[in-house]
Amino acid sequence: MGNHEWTAGDTVMALRVVSEQSEKDILKKRAHDQLTRDLRRFAANFLRITSGSGKPLDLLRQTEKLTASLQAYAIAHDGALPTPRTVHQILDSRAALIEYRPWIKEVDEASRRRWEEDGTNARNDAVAGIIKAGLRMMASELVDQLTQHSTAESEFYEQIRRLEDVKEKSRRRHNPKK
Repeated sequence: MGNHEWTAGDTVMALRVVSEQSEKDILKKRAHDQLTRDLRRFAANFLRITSGSGKPLDLLRQTEKLTASLQAYAIAHDGALPTPRTVHQILDSRAALIEYRPWIKEVDEASRRRWEEDGTNARNDAVAGIIKAGLRMMASELVDQLTQHSTAESEFYEQIRRLEDVKEKSRRRHNPKK
């Protein structure tokens, strides 16, 4: 935003440029975007570390950046930290994938129906469920939460059964018995 002046003959004209977004809205968006980048980088490295890879020595630097991003977010949002829903949305790997590769979302209706019919969607859902349950199992092991581990383990095996069912349906569809 700003004021701009120009002359046309003897007349000085003023033009004020007004943005569709307020400075506060722009600050909020920047803070959210920075938090998103830093939280995802921290989470990705942390997950890699727990699986035996990643860069453990980068955690301190990433934690400092994440702390600064949280502080900037709070300043931009009048002292409010991100809600649990906001954090879950930031760390939703499917949403992140679509954000990074928006063309994935642009699928025609025929493809959607085909994936529903051939079990692609069900298989993807089962695999995602296995991964999430495995992460919950690992998290509960790190802090000795047996009840949560048992619940996650049950979900893990339920998702494996779902995946096996999908594979069996696919086999029957492609190789029907004579």
